[in-house]
Amino acid sequence: MSDLFDVDGANLDRGFENLKAATSTIEQQLRFTLQEMWESYEPYADPDFRQGFARDVDGRFWEMYLGCTLLEAGRTLLPVNERQREGGQPDLCVLEEGRRIWIEAITPDEGAPGPDQIVRPIPINKGGGIVAAPIRQVQLRTSGAFWTKAQKIAHYLEQDVIAPEDTRIIAISASRFGVYVAEQPLPLIMTTLFPIGDAYFSIDRNTGDVLEEGFHSAPLIYRERSPIPRTAFLDERFANISGVIWSRIGIGNLSRQIRPITYVHNPLAQIPLPTNWGIWDREFVTSQSGDQWEFTDILGSASSPETS
Repeated sequence: MSDLFDVDGANLDRGFENLKAATSTIEQQLRFTLQEMWESYEPYADPDFRQGFARDVDGRFWEMYLGCTLLEAGRTLLPVNERQREGGQPDLCVLEEGRRIWIEAITPDEGAPGPDQIVRPIPINKGGGIVAAPIRQVQLRTSGAFWTKAQKIAHYLEQDVIAPEDTRIIAISASRFGVYVAEQPLPLIMTTLFPIGDAYFSIDRNTGDVLEEGFHSAPLIYRERSPIPRTAFLDERFANISGVIWSRIGIGNLSRQIRPITYVHNPLAQIPLPTNWGIWDREFVTSQSGDQWEFTDILGSASSPETS
């Protein structure tokens, strides 16, 4: 097995350099953990993975983390010596009972400077104050990541890299800005793939009882240029996507209690993934009921309506 951190050269990720030097106890522990993960994942990683990790720690960590989590759950991954050499393939492939489940992973960044960029708040001790969480900006970055990988999966299907009967999943990590994204009442990915706006409650003024609750319909994410539809999983154009894996987990916070892994099924999927298949902590199934869409976390027994 090779050393994940035995990489030199230009344009190295600052986080990689810190972990490689490992001057603090925490960095030493993280380096040890990452090396252990690499020893499990190396047989399935592309030959350039270490070089990529050295220049994009967060992005490559997400791929490796998913791979290790699948292996720990007893899944079988396609080894690197059986992967297609020319033209590329999705990041991960699970082999199961004669079928293939392809996973294309992405970790979006904060975006280009401007009003749609995710800007880190200034600490109060450095002159900052209370500011609104950049939810709209995160939705834009998440939507862009989904679109990028949906186009790539479409290309793989056209090139017969992915067979028509194969499952196709996009895995989006919010680790770069996870501190700004809440998991409740819904993981943010739900408000990117479906036209789900702000939550509302109707309360009886006399008794205080909740009479009605739900979410406002919000079909668009507004931005400086033209708005972006957030209806991907209600749009037949994306029926070639089986579902989306979502998590805020990252090197700085590996707790799945705080940052769970979520799977969102595409209700229009041509090749759906079976329910209760995976390694998830939350799993959302969506169905239409009259003029509403109902989504249920089948692992948490939570259900909410969304008016379309």
